[in-house]
Amino acid sequence: MRATFLGFEIVRKALNASQKGLDVVTQNISNANTEGYTRQRVDLSAVPSGRGSFLYSNSTTADVGMGVNVDRISQARDKVLDYKYRKENAINNTWNTTLSGLRDIENIIDEYDKDGLNSALLSFLEKLHTFSGNTANIEYASLLRTSAQTVAQTLNKYAEQLNELENLQLEELKIVVKDVNQLLDKINKINTEIKSAMVAGYTPNELLDTRNMYLDKLSGYLNIYVENNDDGTVFVKTGDVYLIHGQTVNSIEVNPGYPVILSDSSGNEFIVSNGQLFAHLQLLNGNGVYASGNESDFQGIQYYKTSLDMFAQRFAEVFNSLNEQNGTPKPLFAGDSYGNITASTISISDDWLSDAMYITASTQENPVAGANDNIIRMIQAMDANHVISPAFTGSFIDFVTSLNGDIAMDVRYYQDMAETSDIVLLSVDEQRESVSGVSLNEESINMIRFQKSYSAAARIMTALDQMLDTLINHMGIAGR
Repeated sequence: MRATFLGFEIVRKALNASQKGLDVVTQNISNANTEGYTRQRVDLSAVPSGRGSFLYSNSTTADVGMGVNVDRISQARDKVLDYKYRKENAINNTWNTTLSGLRDIENIIDEYDKDGLNSALLSFLEKLHTFSGNTANIEYASLLRTSAQTVAQTLNKYAEQLNELENLQLEELKIVVKDVNQLLDKINKINTEIKSAMVAGYTPNELLDTRNMYLDKLSGYLNIYVENNDDGTVFVKTGDVYLIHGQTVNSIEVNPGYPVILSDSSGNEFIVSNGQLFAHLQLLNGNGVYASGNESDFQGIQYYKTSLDMFAQRFAEVFNSLNEQNGTPKPLFAGDSYGNITASTISISDDWLSDAMYITASTQENPVAGANDNIIRMIQAMDANHVISPAFTGSFIDFVTSLNGDIAMDVRYYQDMAETSDIVLLSVDEQRESVSGVSLNEESINMIRFQKSYSAAARIMTALDQMLDTLINHMGIAGR
């Protein structure tokens, strides 16, 4: 015969399990709209009978079991989906951050919505044609000089805006690195709190949610891999480098200059392959076909700066050479105090600025009035092919058109990839939400289920109480 009060113990456990289930339902419904909250659930297990123990070693009663046990309150979370989301989040941020930077470059050298370098060159060519028929007229010479000055000033403006964009990208990179280091410190701190809670014997689900939110955000900055440990802590690594290992945090630093390099706490170069960090480095260090050393072959800010510098230098060389008279240099364009001509330093020479007729109209020893043979050579030079850079041979106008084509194609490509990545990321997030998110319909069903279970267990408690009352107060009274 079983112990008299065993039924009460089984019912007590049933009441406790149902009540705990209702508590979890209440917690889930309360946090249905809480960002980062993971749906919780009650993990139950049947308690086996005591057969084989000392107390029941001689029992011949059939096994029934000893009720239900609440093992833990766990989270409905899929680690595989977490890995997929964080991997895709890094890729998505790479496309979108790079796209944003490319659009900034496009806005600077855009030739479609506003007049730019291409328009200035066409105006310069037009003024050469006009001046060729009026070489003795100072008014037409002044118009030609003004158009040349516009070409130089347009290059100056491009260089200045690209430098400003470069500085902006560097500042954004520093902000991102600061955010990464703060997130690593927060994750490391939560690791300690979670470990202490696990040692104390309970699962800190809310702390786990906070840590997962930090990890999700961190994955947007760089590609990460999370290693879960038995004590509840996590190790975080990117590539082969650990960002968090034990209590050690490997922080990141920005080494300014060119090319921009990231380093870790030990001073070693820090390599990333995806995320906002990678995108900013691409934009800052991307020198396209001119890349060498630690430069990237991506067509970033540096690529367009280098291209414009080569254009400015070659443009000035061609026209300065054509303006020579009897072997005597008569430069039309000048650079800095050292004679270096770049997009940021090119300008018309002081001699040409002070005298519009400084330009050599003819190279003949005794030119006739209106001679224009040298202006014709300049017009032909505008249409001729020149080796402007190691990657381009063609006319000056064709070079500018090619440069605009480069940025337009890159923007289009990255826009398509960003839109595709947005869809993939959203799909993975929806899969993860279907597992971890709170469904009010499902929670309503669980509420009814646990409520009914609690009511049934309470009814059994009442029945057992009546049985015990019969056993104690109504048995053995016959004949009294």
